[in-house]
Amino acid sequence: MLSGNLAEFPLLRLLETLMGAARGGALLIEHPSFAGAIYLEGGHPVHAQAGSLRGLEALELLAGLRSAPFRFDSEQQTQERSIEPGLRTHRLILHQFEAWKEIDLPDNWELLLQARPAQGHTQLSPLEVSVLTQAQGKSLAQALTHGRLSPLETAQVLDKLLRLGLLEARMHLQVQPEPLVALTLYGAGQGVAAIDEELFLRWQRLLGGGFVVRVRSKTQETTLRPEPRLNMQGRVGLFERDLRQLRLSRGVAVEVWPEAR
Repeated sequence: MLSGNLAEFPLLRLLETLMGAARGGALLIEHPSFAGAIYLEGGHPVHAQAGSLRGLEALELLAGLRSAPFRFDSEQQTQERSIEPGLRTHRLILHQFEAWKEIDLPDNWELLLQARPAQGHTQLSPLEVSVLTQAQGKSLAQALTHGRLSPLETAQVLDKLLRLGLLEARMHLQVQPEPLVALTLYGAGQGVAAIDEELFLRWQRLLGGGFVVRVRSKTQETTLRPEPRLNMQGRVGLFERDLRQLRLSRGVAVEVWPEAR
């Protein structure tokens, strides 16, 4: 069985080898964020999938991968037909790979995208503003696979935003949830989680700046703005509206953790 990593055996060269040998089977790609597959018959791609994407759109995403384990299984077949074999399709696939060469995204698609304040006046199109808003807080893989644009179009916009310094890609920190007891904050406010000042400062240092907090009850989950308060160890203060949304009452334990803003 043919196997390896795309970092040593780029996908285009791999496909050309399989197509030139008129091979049939499944080229399986195991990216940490999604599973991908390209099915061939007689050396021609007939179906591709990557996460929720199918067909040429899935192949377009996979064309941008520079590193991921792969294996070729000549016994695995599919009944799906999302790609029409032919010269036009072959040219389109080559165009996808050529277009990715002009894009300089990080090889690690698990990096988290965070917006940065603009330095001076930067003019963005409505489309670029939309991608910036939608990508905020997502990993590169999530932004490329869940956008309204195709993966390649999204990648081109993300590349520009990263070059302009309006986005940064950084490692996603895995922070263990804190078990905190819910208390009631008095007033008509909403969208706030009051946490102990020491915990607030610890999370702020850990994430390197501003953050929001996720609060999870047994059945519900929501994102709130953190507010530091003294003498709140082991507790989280929530307004009545947020308690109702989370289907909570005073004294019930919840899980709370920070996420980069």
